[in-house]
Amino acid sequence: MTNPNSFEHLLQQSEGNPFVFDNDDMRTLHFDEKYIQSAMSISAPDKLLLSYTRAMMGFLLFQAAPKHILLVGLGGGSLVKYCYRYLPSTRITVLELHAEVIALRDKFMIPADDQRLRIIHSDAAAYMQVQQENIADVIMLDGFSSDGPAQELSSSDFYADCLRSLTPQGVLVSNLWDRPTSLVPAVAQTLLDTDWRIWWCRTDDSHNYIAFFVKGNDASIFRPVVFNRAQKLDQRFDLRLSELVPSFRLVNHLLKET
Repeated sequence: MTNPNSFEHLLQQSEGNPFVFDNDDMRTLHFDEKYIQSAMSISAPDKLLLSYTRAMMGFLLFQAAPKHILLVGLGGGSLVKYCYRYLPSTRITVLELHAEVIALRDKFMIPADDQRLRIIHSDAAAYMQVQQENIADVIMLDGFSSDGPAQELSSSDFYADCLRSLTPQGVLVSNLWDRPTSLVPAVAQTLLDTDWRIWWCRTDDSHNYIAFFVKGNDASIFRPVVFNRAQKLDQRFDLRLSELVPSFRLVNHLLKET
């Protein structure tokens, strides 16, 4: 007899829709059999289990007190829940393309919408195209399809829309998945005559590259200044940012590292 809770059975029953799989204390989100889209400890639902999510919280190194975070891609809500709990003065807006993912929010113990949190069923590319300037202090890009980063969110125009929507000291954080792409040099090329800088890193136990778009950081003093910030933040949050900072690299328009 087929186990109704087995991964194979749930995959078959999903008929191509997102589904949830429980294994002991671990709950994971899947679009297919290839990748885990999100992971949650059932006993500690607000904890960031995946190292790339902790790395994306590195925006705190550049913007420690955001009033508004805009997050593209809900998934299992790991980043949403962490920000909601540990940044109580911050308002959070989430854009998610797939209603089927939003329908699983209770499974991942994502708080209900309120004055601080709003989850919008929307095409992020179209949404950002019509936004005004200064709408968010932090924009986090973590929108994925079953095969990797969503194609509609991987254009220079989309990144330009995101950067335009940030406040003057805002930060754009992007999960580039398991490898740099032609997107980064293309975006960097458009920023050559601006004070935007792109720093990226890769955690030791993850294949994900994380890029941070920030303004006016002098490369010569970047590491000691940011490392000092990381040590202070590590006293408040369980993010291990001090371990992350040494891996930061500056990206130029030819995608070379310095």
